[in-house]
Amino acid sequence: MSDNGKYVAPTDLPSALATPAVAISKEEPVQKKIFFGPNGLRAGWRIAVYVLLVVAYTFAAKFIRHRLFGSTPRVAGAPFEPVREIISRGLGFMLLCLATLTMARIEGGKWDEYGLPVRRAFGRDFWFGCLWGLVGVSGVMGGLWAAGAYRVEGFALAGAELWKFGVLWGVMFLIVGLLEEFSLRGYLLYTAASGIRFWPAAVITSALFLAGHLGNSGETFLGLCDVFIIGIFLCFTLWRTGDLWFAVGMHAVWDWGLTYLYSVPNSGTTAVGHLLNVRLQGPAWLSGGSAGPEGSVINLIGDVLYFFIFAAIYKRRKWIGMDERRVAAAPPAATNVTIDSSALSS
Repeated sequence: MSDNGKYVAPTDLPSALATPAVAISKEEPVQKKIFFGPNGLRAGWRIAVYVLLVVAYTFAAKFIRHRLFGSTPRVAGAPFEPVREIISRGLGFMLLCLATLTMARIEGGKWDEYGLPVRRAFGRDFWFGCLWGLVGVSGVMGGLWAAGAYRVEGFALAGAELWKFGVLWGVMFLIVGLLEEFSLRGYLLYTAASGIRFWPAAVITSALFLAGHLGNSGETFLGLCDVFIIGIFLCFTLWRTGDLWFAVGMHAVWDWGLTYLYSVPNSGTTAVGHLLNVRLQGPAWLSGGSAGPEGSVINLIGDVLYFFIFAAIYKRRKWIGMDERRVAAAPPAATNVTIDSSALSS
């Protein structure tokens, strides 16, 4: 301290301490920047590990299943059969859950963060999603009937068979809803959003959803357009509800309605054990052609309307991403205190 009350830094202190207003900046190694970001290991690397886990678990499950039970591959283009699909897709969903739980253990995350919180399982949003799926598919089929593109020629099932296949297809499509929603809009979307934000990640996962339908033998261009748009809509439901339960319910009942209740092709695929004998007729842009009603312009119009109706019901964002969780969990920053050196001399 000098005679006039001004603070003078001692000459024997290190320069960093003698000039406290200057922050110390140390450039991180390039290798660390490539692999690590604010959330730890960068999103792309975490997704790569997740995909490798899914592939490894799937390979192990197929090997064990083949060794114990043998397996006969499904003939391409053949109608789907419910029991076979329940087993196959149920196993796929369990493997996805195992891979996700493994990543949660590695990252220190929680299951509820990835879109299927157990406490909200089969709650209000799920059942509203089921209602949405039933009303949506019935509206499309009603439009096709009114346009003369859909005609019912009688029942294909009766008695116990009617109820048996109704239940079996209900179980199967519930598993499909869980599998397809969780595979693309669960861990994958949550993690990708931490690297490129939610909506770019939604576009990419919806494109992957489209790519997964390219192998369907009866799929068409308009049908693929529907797959992409509805993929974006399902991401929007996640954004507004905070989880995937609405999307699971809607997805399950929509597919059940097409395949069993109204007995039409579903994304270009057909199935055994459908309720009705029906006929789709008229131009493909109207009837959907080989893709089924999902390839109809009536369905595409409905897809667009979904966004406006859903936004009017669910008005606020509820989805919480990894970035928000990290910021919320961070300790409060230290408060900067300015000291008047003249006060120290009094």
